[in-house]
Amino acid sequence: MENRRKVKMEHTEGTKKAGASKSEFAGWYMLSRVRNELFGIAILGIFVFHIAQSILDTKVKAGRKYTFAWIYDLLVSSTGVELFVILSGVGLCFSFHKDGRIVEFYKRRLFRIVIPYLLFAFPFWIYVDVIIKKLKFSHALKDLFFITLVRDGKRTLWYIFFIIGMYIIYPLLFNIFSYRTGREKSRKERRRLMVIATVMIVLCYVIVYVIKKKTPNLYNHTEIALLRVPEFIYGAWLGEKVYRKKMISVPDIILPVVGMILKMILVMDRADKKIDIERVFHGRLVAFLYGVALLLMFAMIFDLLRESGRLVILRKVISEIGKTSLELYLSHIMVRHVILLKFGAKGFVKRVFIYTVLSFALAFMMRFLYSFLRAKTGTLFLKRKRSNK
Repeated sequence: MENRRKVKMEHTEGTKKAGASKSEFAGWYMLSRVRNELFGIAILGIFVFHIAQSILDTKVKAGRKYTFAWIYDLLVSSTGVELFVILSGVGLCFSFHKDGRIVEFYKRRLFRIVIPYLLFAFPFWIYVDVIIKKLKFSHALKDLFFITLVRDGKRTLWYIFFIIGMYIIYPLLFNIFSYRTGREKSRKERRRLMVIATVMIVLCYVIVYVIKKKTPNLYNHTEIALLRVPEFIYGAWLGEKVYRKKMISVPDIILPVVGMILKMILVMDRADKKIDIERVFHGRLVAFLYGVALLLMFAMIFDLLRESGRLVILRKVISEIGKTSLELYLSHIMVRHVILLKFGAKGFVKRVFIYTVLSFALAFMMRFLYSFLRAKTGTLFLKRKRSNK
């Protein structure tokens, strides 16, 4: 009898675990489980997009390289950026839940991005502006501090400018999208937050549209960042759902479905040359919705692979790339910029292997240096704390 009871209890526990795993698979928390893999896919998507862009810039409309670049630009384009932005919003939610002190949050986040940026962007701009272009040192400083981005539309490292701004406003977004105490399981609370997020996103697009009409030069220079703000807001809202392990609801599916439909419409229209795909405002909006669809799709794929234990080596490689995504973003932009300046688009395409090796080597060097500085500053902080005691 006792043995039968034990077997029955084990079976019940096993059923509960199986049910829990199925429930988790159907929930937003899978974005957290495969976070590094998703960041890896996002940065690889951006990396390949810039290669495809350079191939198209050669104007050689023949061969396998051109066909690949044309198809990639048509179907994927720069959507990796959308994944990157949304995932950043999700990740900050976990960081703020871990330690909600605003000053400490700013210290951690700004140290994470400002230190690697200054260490590598400062010599980069001196080399590009002063040594290659023979410009004044002051011009390098203007590039370094994004003055030329706002004034002239120089977008080389625009993402750093954008994400610092998002770090600054994030504590406010966290307070807006946090579930009120005691209402964590309330459907009304979920709907309330969804409505707030929708209103904020729509309002953002309205503001950007007004900027476009009233100050077209400012819009043209900064739209690459301005039109990513709604995506970050969506990521901040989604982060709370991921953190609370909420299920994927029917309203959650609407956005990615709409994104897929709109993307297919643009693909067909572009193939038939009926509309001008370069209408940036509409292109970025569709990329946002399409990016949500790709994010959900890749999350499900990697979560299934994780659950089944398949493609372990590939997942580990992509995960390591994801852990180094910020550094790889900086390094590949810098290396590409220098190669294009020296050899042009055709010369860049011939040196894609060198570009790849240098980008990854520089990225892992940045990661090592950041880890070293973080460990050193952490040790100094602890010593000071102990001495104060």
